[in-house]
Amino acid sequence: MDAMGPVARNVMLALAGALAGCGGGDETEDGAGPGAGGGGPVFAVPDVDDDDGDGLADWAAPPGAADDDAARLVLPEAVLAGLEAEHTLALTLAGDVGDVEVTLDGVPLLGRVGAAAPVLEAAVSGAAALGDWRVRFATFQRRASLHLRHLDAAAAEVGAGDVSLWGAPLVLHHHLQPAERLWAVADPGNGAMVQLLQALYGDRFVLVHGPDVWIQDELEWASATAPGTRTDVAIDSIRDRELDGYVKSLAAPDVVPMTWGEHGTATTEDKFGNLETTPPHVAHGVSYPFGRVYYGDNGVVGPNQALKAMLEEQLVQAPLRVDTSWLCVGHVDEFMSFLADPAAPKGWKLVFADVPAAYQLLLGLDPATPLPRYASTHGYATVGAILADAALTALNEDLQADYLDPILAGLVTELELGAADVVRVPALFERIPGCAYSSAFLEVAALLPAVVNYTVVAVDGEPSRVFLPDPFLRPSGAAQADDPLVQAVRALLPASHELHFVDDWWTYHVAMGEVHCGTNVLRTPTPEAWVESADLLGGAP
Repeated sequence: MDAMGPVARNVMLALAGALAGCGGGDETEDGAGPGAGGGGPVFAVPDVDDDDGDGLADWAAPPGAADDDAARLVLPEAVLAGLEAEHTLALTLAGDVGDVEVTLDGVPLLGRVGAAAPVLEAAVSGAAALGDWRVRFATFQRRASLHLRHLDAAAAEVGAGDVSLWGAPLVLHHHLQPAERLWAVADPGNGAMVQLLQALYGDRFVLVHGPDVWIQDELEWASATAPGTRTDVAIDSIRDRELDGYVKSLAAPDVVPMTWGEHGTATTEDKFGNLETTPPHVAHGVSYPFGRVYYGDNGVVGPNQALKAMLEEQLVQAPLRVDTSWLCVGHVDEFMSFLADPAAPKGWKLVFADVPAAYQLLLGLDPATPLPRYASTHGYATVGAILADAALTALNEDLQADYLDPILAGLVTELELGAADVVRVPALFERIPGCAYSSAFLEVAALLPAVVNYTVVAVDGEPSRVFLPDPFLRPSGAAQADDPLVQAVRALLPASHELHFVDDWWTYHVAMGEVHCGTNVLRTPTPEAWVESADLLGGAP
């Protein structure tokens, strides 16, 4: 675990101090917070989608009737009081002026204007000042302030006021958010899983056709929200695979495929099984209402710098680095995840891979128990064969002591967890000689299907369901309900979820992935939650 948390906390606390005393007030459906008579902060999503379908981001074109991402700006009452036609409003813009634009009746006035240098000052007549004021942003997490002076015909100041302008941050989704739609790619080996998802979710389930089954690695969903508006971003990985075209085809009004980094330069750490988000929580006195992004690196290589810089810039999800140097594929979803638990102190639990739990389970079984799936793909014909492999035991004991225990200890400290906040699920790993994905010196992957590598789908009005890999730790013909690992996981995970153990063996498990790697979920962002976060940080600028 990297010591990034205290740094992130200091950044957020410094920001809180810098913003203290700035504007507040209730928001309107147009994105403006009028406060008393107007002049409250303006919250907007960035104008990065393509509402008119011309192939250009709306920010790259003049404001148009199809553009719904320009937020209404309500001028302060102190500025408008006594305004007459022959009077003048003098305006000054400060902050991220190159990435914000203030328009009046559809005409750019301040900020980025065409290809010219940003306009910092402007003046309008009193007659024009009662027009339609709008604000739009070029990208995520941008802040500016607009200072207005009401001058009479003799240029004497009659009144003045300030309006804070804030472009929404890009917020990645976490497992506790309601699910709206889910995806998987058709493959001969995942038919049972696909049929189950189709039966449960109907039109909410999208089946993609093509040779690339790893849709989690290709696509990460995030959202930007403001009062009355929402833009979903389909973050496209820089991995060069067939799913690139599919992600780009998702473009629609308020849905934007975007990429950070250069295609063709991906390492395994750039794939999005390696980019996840904790649930919301408070740790060390700091609130993280959107959770915290976390990703793995191997000490040298991690997600590309452009993506990491963007994630850091959003501030509200203060990214965490996790050590994945010991894994062949090198993704955080191979050994950890989170799950809602209404009975838990934080309302959720960290679900974490644990080697001792696996050996305790195996030692309680008949060593003669045949394991046909493991015999054909891993070389272990029985439970006893796994237990008799001294090299395998030593490898897993070292992994627990050298990696899993320190990683868990770091998470416990960083997220301020107690013993009741962690569920340890049985896990065993094996060495993958000549691993093609990573330079990791241990090169290991899951031997027992990684039950922690699951997909959570909680559709409003329906039970929360968790889709996990069937471990097949049983003889042929034995009922899944009698599988000892299935029984152990059912006893460990919160009873508030429906658990579905699906056969992912041939499509995903033997290729060093699991259910989560082969599925993807679009979730509902908490409405205007980042506006509330702005309040937690001391208000908008």
